[in-house]
Amino acid sequence: MAMIAGMASFGAAVAAQAQETAPADSAQEDEQVAQLDTVRVTAPTGSRIMREGYDAPTPVTVASSEDLLRVTPTGIPDGLNKLPQFQNSSGPARSSHNFSNSAAHGNILNLRGVGGNRSLILFDGLRVAPTTYQGAVDVDVLPTELLSRVDVVTAGASAAYGSDAVAGVVNFVLDRGFLGVRGSAQYGESERGDNEHHKISLAGGWSVLGDAGHVLLSAEYSKSDGMLRGDRSMSNYGYNHVGAMPGAGAPGSAANPYVLARDININGATYGGLIQGGALNGYRFLPDGTLTPFDPGTPTGTPNYNQGGDGYTIPADVTAVSPLESKKAFGRFSYDFDNGITAYAQGLFSRNETSYITMANAFVGPSTPARIALDNPYLNLTADQRTAVEAAGESRINVSTYSTYAPRPQAFEQTDFWMANAGLEGRFGETWNWQAGLTRGESDHVMENRGLLSWREAYAAIDAVRDGDGNIVCRATLSADPVIRDRFANCQPLNVLGEGSMLTTPNGYDYATGTSRYRARIITDSATFSLGGELFQLPAGPVDAAFGAEFRRQELKLTSNANPGDLDTPDERAEYFYGVDVPASALFYWLTNVGVADGKVNVKEAFTEWNFPLLRDVPGASSLDLNMAGRFTDYSTSGSVTTWKVGTTWRPVEDLLVRATVSRDIRAPTLFDLFAGDQSGIGQLVDPVTGITSNVVTMTGGNRDLKPEEADTLSIGAVLSPSAWPAFTVAVDYYRLKIDGAIGTLGTSQIVQNCHASGGTAPECALITRPSPNEFPTLVRTAPANIASLETSGVDIDASWRTTVGPGDLTLRLYASYLDSYQTQQSATAPVYEYAGTGQPGAQPVARPKWRGNLGLNYEVGDLGLSLSQQYVGGFRLGSDEPNQIYEDDDRGSVSYTDLTASYRFPRQQGVEMFFTVNNLFDRDPPLIPGNVPGVNLPTIISVYDTIGRAYTLGLRFKF
Repeated sequence: MAMIAGMASFGAAVAAQAQETAPADSAQEDEQVAQLDTVRVTAPTGSRIMREGYDAPTPVTVASSEDLLRVTPTGIPDGLNKLPQFQNSSGPARSSHNFSNSAAHGNILNLRGVGGNRSLILFDGLRVAPTTYQGAVDVDVLPTELLSRVDVVTAGASAAYGSDAVAGVVNFVLDRGFLGVRGSAQYGESERGDNEHHKISLAGGWSVLGDAGHVLLSAEYSKSDGMLRGDRSMSNYGYNHVGAMPGAGAPGSAANPYVLARDININGATYGGLIQGGALNGYRFLPDGTLTPFDPGTPTGTPNYNQGGDGYTIPADVTAVSPLESKKAFGRFSYDFDNGITAYAQGLFSRNETSYITMANAFVGPSTPARIALDNPYLNLTADQRTAVEAAGESRINVSTYSTYAPRPQAFEQTDFWMANAGLEGRFGETWNWQAGLTRGESDHVMENRGLLSWREAYAAIDAVRDGDGNIVCRATLSADPVIRDRFANCQPLNVLGEGSMLTTPNGYDYATGTSRYRARIITDSATFSLGGELFQLPAGPVDAAFGAEFRRQELKLTSNANPGDLDTPDERAEYFYGVDVPASALFYWLTNVGVADGKVNVKEAFTEWNFPLLRDVPGASSLDLNMAGRFTDYSTSGSVTTWKVGTTWRPVEDLLVRATVSRDIRAPTLFDLFAGDQSGIGQLVDPVTGITSNVVTMTGGNRDLKPEEADTLSIGAVLSPSAWPAFTVAVDYYRLKIDGAIGTLGTSQIVQNCHASGGTAPECALITRPSPNEFPTLVRTAPANIASLETSGVDIDASWRTTVGPGDLTLRLYASYLDSYQTQQSATAPVYEYAGTGQPGAQPVARPKWRGNLGLNYEVGDLGLSLSQQYVGGFRLGSDEPNQIYEDDDRGSVSYTDLTASYRFPRQQGVEMFFTVNNLFDRDPPLIPGNVPGVNLPTIISVYDTIGRAYTLGLRFKF
């Protein structure tokens, strides 16, 4: 039944999690073995050696798909993210949706919290091609109806599977031997009436051609409606963390720690327009276009972030949980020849579509203010005001306006993913098996951000004048230059002066806005061959070995209609913006300007793995095995690298297994890391030169000199299965992961701070563009490099117990994780910071509590089942040891969530089950932890806490 049945099978799978194959007397284990093709029987994820009874030294968690879905029926990835080894994953409810240029709004699993790109995703042992141009895999593209389980390797496995398996491997294992028909239908929504979701699926498996052939088919459709940030009351009070003492120093410093406040606004603009600089500095426009003094509100310890007043904030009517519509299909055919060879071909296709509201359009200084000439007919100045401006020698005024009242930009993303595989596998001799296959995977990801200000057209539209007949027109349409007149012939004037003003000129708003779009096509081709079996006998048993080779080719083609690289020279800017006056930092569109990328890499690999039985049935060693693996990899971009693993399993007595592994693992740079052109972004900067806190345009690109990251992993653990208590098993494993030469980028603030601290002599100063030495930057450039390091360590605990209570069967399953350390260093000259037990609010907030856990109980009586899952998120300290990360109230306590599922199997319709699930049973609100920029997210750590609240799902499953 639910996750506790999940926990039950979790419990039954503790031995599998420990990769200790227990005697095949459990129903679950018999079923799992029966569901695997004979050639691949009992090959544990994390190892290439296929041998029944193999005790692997690398810890593996095995979670059945049925159990994951029962407690979390919204999807298998959501169920996985409740396991404590997944930290700060992204997803529809775990990502910021203010911007559309990150391509990270899918379900991207994050093992150990070291980044989604450092976990290798497999589909039935096959590497899944990236689905985003940044190289990550959105696991929502994978079909789930025919999955039997998900294997999670919680240690490095590059020697077995190649690049990216630094934190581990997540293998979605296919139920190859399924016979019959099964499916499901369900509907759910939150208690507040939003986040509606429904799902329907159908799958079948048939023996054909005299039982020599086997066919699998499945189709799935799901849709969720999502919710806006304002749908939760905590978003509607303007909560923010700001410095406590105005003028006391940098926000977050000891003299000016962050405090929680409400009704916080940004003084860099207003909803109707704020004049910045010049004779009328500090005046704002009223709805009728007249001026009034700007009320800055009550100062806080964060410059330009004040309480109350006339400033602006990112509004709450933006997306918090993005809607998602998913369509998936899968098919497989296999045929067993008389000579023991099996041929197979399979393919999957999915289309995922999501949409979300992005940040409102804005003209915001100092980077992109609205430039209003004095003869603009919408400019309603009094005689005295106009005289003051003219006396100051000004020909225009600069206005910052945040137009939340205007039609909102909206992003639409579609990912078409397909993957096809065909191959042969068979056996020879008594123990040897082999397999060879070809795979092609392709992702086509398209994004359109509609309704964005298009800067060329927008600046032409706001530059309005009266023609000879007194009509308000765009100045460019009256130009003496025929090229300019032709270019802007369709220009419509736009009024931006006063809240609601853009709605009075709808034609101008339509002309000034457009669609920023990009398309990323990622293709992965691979050919693999492997064989394994028993080489020879030692006194303690046979020596097993596996050998193989793989060739992989990957290509990225990212195209865009808003490529910043097309505007990176004065001549290019002069040509594109000819006829209109725009600021130096303006690109094609407001916020979303994704650059291009074009590149490919070829990878050649050879690998081997050996298992040596050293001792059997001697005093002090019921068994002692040594496992070794190695892989040689050659990249066409960066040369060769070697990965390896050495592990051992020792069973001093039958009830106890001790295991240890040390490995060298790698993550190769993604094609985007290597070949990306200029990419633009926007970030908040507290500028030490001017004292201004405002958005700054950032620019980054690829680095073709990047090398693979190298990681060293140590895992030591023990599995206790006392024969006196046969229904109990506990596994405890210590891990330590250290990544050197990690691909990192210096942050915008660090670049600016380093330059300022050096007095303008540091190399970082060359990355900063200022109109003059004492003005706010218009651009900060960054680039990835192998400069960072990361080290994390902790302990995983896994325990299960099965017993009979009254008339039914009870299963308990506990999985807990203790994070001992999580240290990062941005560069060799930067300090090392410890993040274990801390949380950092921000645009993509994260938290790393010391303790996380999941306790499950499952009780079954006849046809009735009750499953209870208790998720625990430990407390942590808000802030970190980094400079200016001190919070006055920094203690955040633990939070627990309870999920409950009740199910009933109809006795007269065997195989039909109805279920009802309540997630977040006690409607636990997330802790109030706002960020440091008003309105960026729901005011909590969205990557850790549930933001939806109590939610219900009612459904029906059947299997015949």
